[in-house]
Amino acid sequence: MAAKAAEEYPVPGHLSDALTDWLLLWDHSLCCPAMWFVYSLSAAILWGLNYAASGRVLKRGVAPSTLFALDLLFALAAVGGGLLLLGRGKAATLEVRQLGTDWIWLATAMVCSTAGGLLVFLAIDAKNATLASLIEISYPLFVALFAWILFREVQVNWPTALGGCLVLGGVALVYWGNRH
Repeated sequence: MAAKAAEEYPVPGHLSDALTDWLLLWDHSLCCPAMWFVYSLSAAILWGLNYAASGRVLKRGVAPSTLFALDLLFALAAVGGGLLLLGRGKAATLEVRQLGTDWIWLATAMVCSTAGGLLVFLAIDAKNATLASLIEISYPLFVALFAWILFREVQVNWPTALGGCLVLGGVALVYWGNRH
């Protein structure tokens, strides 16, 4: 596995082999098939911490737009710096170019991600982190809806549909219980 990672992720000589090993964690095809679950759960944990920390910062007087700008700057520095450090800048450019006419979906994803991030901070500021996150967590329903509308992909089986109904019911309950 390390040899495959070294081929796919050329690392400048001054970086240790530990970095190549670390990259294995990010390539689910080189690990176990259940990594999607680990990634999803890890993201949920990090989003939980993010919402709680963001709520604290917003309640202490930082404007949602300021927090969002700082969030974007950090992401640019961390991810952009990582790509450059790993020598992946040219590969990233090629990945975008190979999209061809599908560049519109990249642009759509970027606009939606940016707008959604700002809206999350506005929601937290307007109410609180817990309630904002409980409503925002309904986004998987919209993922399934847009996957079907835009791409005619059916990504739902009966357990997933049942879970979606429970989420929708939970969103309605949270809203109903916090209308004031």
